[in-house]
Amino acid sequence: AAPAPAPAVEFRTGDIVAVDGRPGDWELTAPAGDAWEVEPAQAANRERTTVPAAALRPLADAPHVRRGDLVMQNYAEQWQAAVVGNVYRLGRWVAVKTHPATEHAPAWNQLDDVETLVVVTAEQVESAVRLDVVAGDHRGRIVQAVVTRHAGKFRVTCSCKDGLEVCRIGRQVGWCSSLEAARELWEWHA
Repeated sequence: AAPAPAPAVEFRTGDIVAVDGRPGDWELTAPAGDAWEVEPAQAANRERTTVPAAALRPLADAPHVRRGDLVMQNYAEQWQAAVVGNVYRLGRWVAVKTHPATEHAPAWNQLDDVETLVVVTAEQVESAVRLDVVAGDHRGRIVQAVVTRHAGKFRVTCSCKDGLEVCRIGRQVGWCSSLEAARELWEWHA
């Protein structure tokens, strides 16, 4: 009996793939009927071309992020998100991220290892608590984590600790399970 045909692969814009007959990795930029517009997944010289959809092959180690994704580094202390631009291999998968402009700084780019990135939504980032707190000479913040196992929990920082976390015991980070608990920790500290 003949082997069963391989299931059809659904590709999406931004996927990094292999293209039969062409060396290197390729980013899918736009569907074009029975073809795709692609560009080389590299740092520069990303000249766009069109290839038949039948020539596309998924990569076993394809990165989990794609152009346009909103990402944060996979560290609980992160509070800024960035938008993914070019994704390519540099010994490992890397992504160029663009951080938005703020009132204190212009937009800026950063190259980051894809393995350290988590895709987030704008709603996750915008809804996270970022609260400035003041008591006497103490100036601090209550910040809600968006990623890692601490997502949804709160940490308290203070200028008297050079912006480091406030905690009741030793030097461990004092993660609080609720905003009320974080406020209580701030009041205890101040």
